[in-house]
Amino acid sequence: MRLELHTPERWAQILGVLCLVILILLAGKPAFTNASEPVRGIHDPGIALQVAHNVDEVDAILGPAPSPDREVMRLKQYLDFAFIAAYAALALVIAWAMRRRMRCYAIALVVFTLLTAFYDLRENLAILRLLPLSLSETTPLAIRAIRSASFVKWSLVSMALLLLGLFFLESRRWYLITLGLLDIAAGALACFGVFHNEWLPWAGALLSAGLVLSAATLKLLTHEPAS
Repeated sequence: MRLELHTPERWAQILGVLCLVILILLAGKPAFTNASEPVRGIHDPGIALQVAHNVDEVDAILGPAPSPDREVMRLKQYLDFAFIAAYAALALVIAWAMRRRMRCYAIALVVFTLLTAFYDLRENLAILRLLPLSLSETTPLAIRAIRSASFVKWSLVSMALLLLGLFFLESRRWYLITLGLLDIAAGALACFGVFHNEWLPWAGALLSAGLVLSAATLKLLTHEPAS
């Protein structure tokens, strides 16, 4: 049993559960007030701020400083740091588990994961710098710092999910192939959402489901004979 705990598949399951717990916490309380009304059809205030274009959109999401919604956003950014660490560790474990079957793809997944985490951290820090600013102090540069990091992050996420999906498409089992297609669909939707931001919350939901399910079923894939 002790040896089992040291396998990458078991660590993937543990990290998958951790990701799920953090996602539940991010979706829970404290919640944004009714005063937070993101524009352009983006229903998630966190994602809406990531892709905000101007100070009017920031005002619609957060209101003037200080505000309850700014404090909620601050708390969720701190929690998001834990999610970054958890999903990065999970993707690295999956890459390690798949290194013998698909070495080049595993190396590419490591690269995309580390870059995604880096730009996700930059995005969070840019948001935290913006939160104390009054609307009159909120410059286009401060908004652009968030949006540019978000653009690169979501682009890298789409590539990482494509690679994750390719791992599972190597399977002979229909449900693992279906999971691979789910990961690829999430990646494609994230790429589409980079240019049509209202789709990013749906991409986030799909990628969260794909990541957790990939962690849960990794052992079934790695124990299959290589094709």
